Amino acid sequence: MREITFRDFRELMERRNHDVDGLVDLFRGKIEDPREFFERVMSCRWHHEDRSDVVIPYKSLIEFYEQKLHYFKDAAKRQRLCECACGKPVFGQYKFTSDACRKRVQRRKAIVPVKDGGHGLAIITPQVVDFIKEESGHF
Repeated sequence: MREITFRDFRELMERRNHDVDGLVDLFRGKIEDPREFFERVMSCRWHHEDRSDVVIPYKSLIEFYEQKLHYFKDAAKRQRLCECACGKPVFGQYKFTSDACRKRVQRRKAIVPVKDGGHGLAIITPQVVDFIKEESGHF
C-alpha cells in the first residue's frame, strides 16, 4: 500500500471539489474525530507547523484516496476540460472550473474599441494585440 501524505490527499480532494464538511459526512464513524482530522489534512497545518509531509494512517482514507485517484485518471481520458485551458476537469453542466477561469476567458475574448485615425472605430481583438506586442514590444 502506498504512503499518502496530507498534501497528496488535499490536492486530489481539491481537484475533486471535496471540502471538509463533505469528508466529515463520508467518514463519520470510520475514523475518530473526523472534523479535527480533516481540518488538519486540508490545511496541512497543526499548531502553526507545516504538516504537508505527514502520512495518513487510516486504511479507509487511503482506499478512498486510491479510488478517487483511479476514477480521476480514468475520467481524465474522456473528461471535458476547463475552457480556459488550465487543464482542470469540468463536471456536470459547467464549462469552467472556477469563476477565475470564466473571467480569464471573458478577458481573452474582450473586444477593445480604438479610434482609427478618423475613419471610425477599429476593433482590436486579442490576436491583434498579440501581433502589435510582438512587432513593437509594447501596446
